[in-house]
Amino acid sequence: MIERYDLIVKLTEEALMDLIARARGSCVTFKARTLAKRAGLSTKPITLTLITHYLSELEAKGLISVWKRGSHGTKYMITRESPLWQEAKKLSEELA
Repeated sequence: MIERYDLIVKLTEEALMDLIARARGSCVTFKARTLAKRAGLSTKPITLTLITHYLSELEAKGLISVWKRGSHGTKYMITRESPLWQEAKKLSEELA
């Protein structure tokens, strides 16, 4: 099961970097389900729980923030000031 979690984290990271790289403004908002779809993962509850756990770890490190908690899930936000944003933009510029 650890290998599966590592794969989900890796694919989620790639989807998050892609989301930031394609951003045209100064912030992006997303839910765990959005990242799962973008990463090509299942949107079953267990997968979304693992993605949410990873996102809560990023929140604890201060890389992302919670924008809104609602009955349909938590919406996260990454702003231009985040080190994660700067890293993703730097990588996208190198690849271009």
